[in-house]
Amino acid sequence: MQGLARAKAAGGVTAMIHLASRQEMNMRRFRLFCMALAWFTAVAFGQPKGWNDPFPPFRIMDNLYYVGTKELASFLFVTPQGDILMNTGYESSVPVIKASVEKLGFKFTDIKILIAGHAHPDHVGGDNLVKELTGAQVVVGRLDAEKTKTFHPPGQEHPIDRLVDEGDTVSLGGTTLTAHLMPGHTRGCLAWSTMLKENGKNYYTFVECSLNGQFLQVLDNYPGMIDDFRATYKKARTFPVEVFLSSHASFFNMAEKYQKLQKRGPGDPNPFVDPEGYRAHVDQYEESFEAALAKREAQGAGKAGSQGGGRQ
Repeated sequence: MQGLARAKAAGGVTAMIHLASRQEMNMRRFRLFCMALAWFTAVAFGQPKGWNDPFPPFRIMDNLYYVGTKELASFLFVTPQGDILMNTGYESSVPVIKASVEKLGFKFTDIKILIAGHAHPDHVGGDNLVKELTGAQVVVGRLDAEKTKTFHPPGQEHPIDRLVDEGDTVSLGGTTLTAHLMPGHTRGCLAWSTMLKENGKNYYTFVECSLNGQFLQVLDNYPGMIDDFRATYKKARTFPVEVFLSSHASFFNMAEKYQKLQKRGPGDPNPFVDPEGYRAHVDQYEESFEAALAKREAQGAGKAGSQGGGRQ
């Protein structure tokens, strides 16, 4: 009887061990599932509503086409030797961009150079997928490179084939783009300039990086950022901008200008020639940056004063 009791007890212990082992395995699987779900949620649902919606692709001027989403701007420069794509948006933006390129009658695989956007996931999140689909050379600003490397799908590294600095150029098939360092929004934010032609006239075309400094709490706040922003606003006014574009469609009123472009008649001006709009844009974002900075400093002073009163 005692032997039978021992056997039952031993069997019970074994069963409990197996049960604990299964529970531990299930917990491990659950943790892995939660990690995967968290990543998927960040990728799929961490995007502001509507930003990734499709937008009709169209020709802006000369060999420059808009192929981005409703809010995340992507530009295609078409040349006889292949094409240059600028900005990929999120990874989930890439199918939208690809469909836009093909709707215009071009081949996505003809993209030979990808100029990465500034080091935020809504501008470089799709770099890996574009590299995979096209084999394009990926060009990244040197000062943004380390931050850019942090944005990639799990198990992959962010592709970087060439680093560029202030004044460097990217050329292909007769099109040359020049890099301009405009730090603040990111440490290595790069704007790009080129010349486009329409009706026998050349236009200085400027794709700004981002002058947006009104949401200081979500920026990197690296040492020297405030001085960088102020220097960038001054520098922004030195460019003879005629065709004004940016990393976000809303920054240059893309949707409104697109509608005007569709209704444009012979002899009507191209709505994307907008030097006044560019200057107003610089003024607006400088003012919003200074207002945000003043608010932050006032809040900081208030907290410090409150803490100081407590110590007294």
